[in-house]
Amino acid sequence: MGQRTDQTWAAARQRYGPRDEVALFDGDPRLALVTVNFSTTRYLKLMLCTLGEQRELWFLRRLVIVDNHSRDGGLPFLRALAARVPRVHLVERRHALHHAGGMRAGVRALTELERDEPADARANVVVFCDTDVVFRNPATLLDLSAALVTKDGAFVGEARQAPPRPHPDVQASFFAVRRDAMARRDVRPLEHHGSPAFAMQWSMLRAGLTVVDFPSNHGGYVLHRGRAGVEAAAAYSVGAHARVPAARSEPHYMGVPDGPTIWAGIEAQWAPLLAPEAEPALLEHLAERFAVIGDDVGA
Repeated sequence: MGQRTDQTWAAARQRYGPRDEVALFDGDPRLALVTVNFSTTRYLKLMLCTLGEQRELWFLRRLVIVDNHSRDGGLPFLRALAARVPRVHLVERRHALHHAGGMRAGVRALTELERDEPADARANVVVFCDTDVVFRNPATLLDLSAALVTKDGAFVGEARQAPPRPHPDVQASFFAVRRDAMARRDVRPLEHHGSPAFAMQWSMLRAGLTVVDFPSNHGGYVLHRGRAGVEAAAAYSVGAHARVPAARSEPHYMGVPDGPTIWAGIEAQWAPLLAPEAEPALLEHLAERFAVIGDDVGA
């Protein structure tokens, strides 16, 4: 599905399609995390390890992993993780394998999973997180949620364009959005674009909703390596990025000072569990950490 076709289809479904039953935000953040894997399972494993160190895992009701027909051999592990941990859900896709389509598929899966749950038990905020993101600060989920509540935000993430520009252009690798805001007919959906949430942010601002600048990368909360999907597409000769020049597939670390060094240190910390032969131990570790998701106790 081409970019313009996807944008038109997604926008038409948002405006004229059936409405999902989404409760109004009640001021009590209940998070679900959606991540899209495109032959980037080795980065996804690291992201999950660092996410598991969050002190506020009870904020996180569900973890939805959308696999966009990965060719890196990681699918059996993801299936095993989803089978082991009830709050981890795996969505396997085979068509329209762009990032925004995967993000929307994750939200649809979340809606179906929670359809029979009472409104006050459903996740009311979705955190979208790329697979090549690591969590650096154990208070990331708490502070992200606090920014959303205290600033009456509908959308929270790190702005790439600072004032006085009228639009923040939140970086798309890590952001949170209220589900009631995302479901509004006057809000654009996630679209096949270099920045899938760009149009969504613009439409929220036009609708009088608040987009909050949260310093996720430059505030030391997370670190986005960058270009992992492009790198994987080239490695497996798949999709529009299969022939991207090597220079454009180099990681950028969001321009964070010492980003490569910080990333290398975190990767080294988890290296024993990330080795291929350590998958059974990694599965045990993640099952233990994510067993507390959604419980009324801290991690």
